[in-house]
Amino acid sequence: MRAIFLGTADGHTSARREHSGILIQAEESSLLLDCGAAAARFFLYKKIEADVPDVLWISHMHSDHTGQVSQLIQSLWLRTRRAPLHVLGPADVLSDMKDWLEKCLLFPELIGFPIHWHPVKPGKPYVHGPFTFTAFATQHLTSLASHFKRAYPKTCFDCYGVLLEYEGKRYVYSADLAHPIELVPALKAGKVTALLCELTHFPERELFKEVAKYPVQSVWITHYPDHLVRREPELKLIAREEKFRGEVHLMHDRVAHEI
Repeated sequence: MRAIFLGTADGHTSARREHSGILIQAEESSLLLDCGAAAARFFLYKKIEADVPDVLWISHMHSDHTGQVSQLIQSLWLRTRRAPLHVLGPADVLSDMKDWLEKCLLFPELIGFPIHWHPVKPGKPYVHGPFTFTAFATQHLTSLASHFKRAYPKTCFDCYGVLLEYEGKRYVYSADLAHPIELVPALKAGKVTALLCELTHFPERELFKEVAKYPVQSVWITHYPDHLVRREPELKLIAREEKFRGEVHLMHDRVAHEI
């Protein structure tokens, strides 16, 4: 299975990097994890067919994770996609995104391909093709909700990471976290081949201290601030100091890796 990190920047605008988006390509299916990066432009540049992706995972409503969704749908429409697109995520997030597409004039009757919306719940597996998705809730937006939910009751403050199972292997996408302990429901399920993890909202050492407790073969760091761009050796050293023995990779935009 191959992963292309379309964007690795955090929520701050970066001069050289795009926001969140990871394209997962398996032999018989494809998956886009969040869409804050300019996925439509990348697909066109790389001459990737308009039937990609099969599935779009939306973790939460921050624009650095959702800001390019409508542009992707518009591009797929104009490139005459016909295959269905399956969109997974928190129920209220999907409702908001569906409404947003309609407000962007991307009506189901117009775009020429069906979009199927699949709300998921933490801990309940959802099977699509060769993939099994099991969401887990994070506390990324809990503090924000405590201050603003009463004033904005129609806003969704849910954020879900996902345990992805494919051909007997487990992969974890963190989405955004308040603390790495929120990864535990996914990490304790068994050996994890690859953890695709953010590194913005907590100290680097806390990540490796937590994952060292579980059978994680490799950590692929994404969604990180610019000041970490050239610090991969330092991150590997911290990982070893915290007794994490797996591989550590600092991701860069538009680079493909077998995971």
